[in-house]
Amino acid sequence: MAVFNIIDYLGGLTSYFLDRAVLNNIALERGVSDISSFEQLTQQQKDLCRADIYYNLWLSPHTSASEAQSHGSFSHSWGHQTLTEEDKERFYNLFMAIYKKYNDPMLEQIEAGSMQWLPSLDGDYEEQ
Repeated sequence: MAVFNIIDYLGGLTSYFLDRAVLNNIALERGVSDISSFEQLTQQQKDLCRADIYYNLWLSPHTSASEAQSHGSFSHSWGHQTLTEEDKERFYNLFMAIYKKYNDPMLEQIEAGSMQWLPSLDGDYEEQ
């Protein structure tokens, strides 16, 4: 029987890359970090973890760096991904639908809050 790992499960919910620390935080915040089998997860837990992944992808930069390794004729690169505005809009619609379905507290946090960006070189900042 295969050993269930919640972090591996969360990482497999999307083809996009999220750092293991992000996945670990999602598992901790959703109270699923100690789950030892897939059968222990409720549909709500699965859906909300998926929504949190989409939320984190929505917050992530449009382009992430890649890493490459080579030796002689062998080369391997990984990590580069680009998210378009359409991708971000799709993620937003998906996580909002899931948060609304379960009336999750994240919904209130997203709708009530505004994001403040770091000050620019001229000292101004934007609110969104």
